[in-house]
Amino acid sequence: MTPIKEIQLEQMTQLRERSKTVSVILNKELQSYLKTITPLFSPRKVLGEYMQSASRDKVVGAEKNYSIILENYKAVLRDAFGYNAKLSSPVSAIQNELVAEPWVYSDDLDGTVLSFSSPVRWVLSYDCSYDLPRLIAEKLKGEQPHYDSITPFVLNALVVWLLLENSPGLVRLLEGLGYTVSIERQPKIAGTLPFVVLTSRVAAFRPQNELVRMVSQFSGSTGFEEIIDVDQIDAIENPLQAKLQSLLNAQG
Repeated sequence: MTPIKEIQLEQMTQLRERSKTVSVILNKELQSYLKTITPLFSPRKVLGEYMQSASRDKVVGAEKNYSIILENYKAVLRDAFGYNAKLSSPVSAIQNELVAEPWVYSDDLDGTVLSFSSPVRWVLSYDCSYDLPRLIAEKLKGEQPHYDSITPFVLNALVVWLLLENSPGLVRLLEGLGYTVSIERQPKIAGTLPFVVLTSRVAAFRPQNELVRMVSQFSGSTGFEEIIDVDQIDAIENPLQAKLQSLLNAQG
């Protein structure tokens, strides 16, 4: 959960500018990493012959993986979006193009429902014309996501989730690059759909609710971006360094 930090209204402009500077760097770094590691995330590793592909080679475990995805796919679309969906076999080809979009969530601030985006957390998935910010925006407006938009979104999220569930080496790789990997859900927005979330070691915070509501009213927006806590950057630890130091300390 994002911490709340008390600040003054007059601090907002400078804090946002500094936060934006760091955010641009963090995004460029992550996008650079994703371009390098994308070949390791081929969706065919999960679905094998159950996905349309030029390759005819079978993948061990593909049948079980397809069953798991099918079960979750039908449950999410039925319970969260009211669709009785079927999943063809083989499914349409999923392009192996990784994207990391900001983690967005909604929160009720004493009767005012706003969406919050994080500059230090991202949803990892395959490229899709539909994304989490759009889903939350539609939900907050009381709109029903279109079937043709939400179905590939759900499928992509499930495939990348199951790939990481089955590939602890990929999780270690991402952690080695400096990200915490977690599985997050937003029951009110997407039911039990699992999102793979990458979290930077850089911290972010939300101002007090009163200030957030005030800024939202001034701007006329229902969205608010968290602020990077630049004062905490000097305190960032290298996990490997900390692990090695702990081992050495234990040895006396």
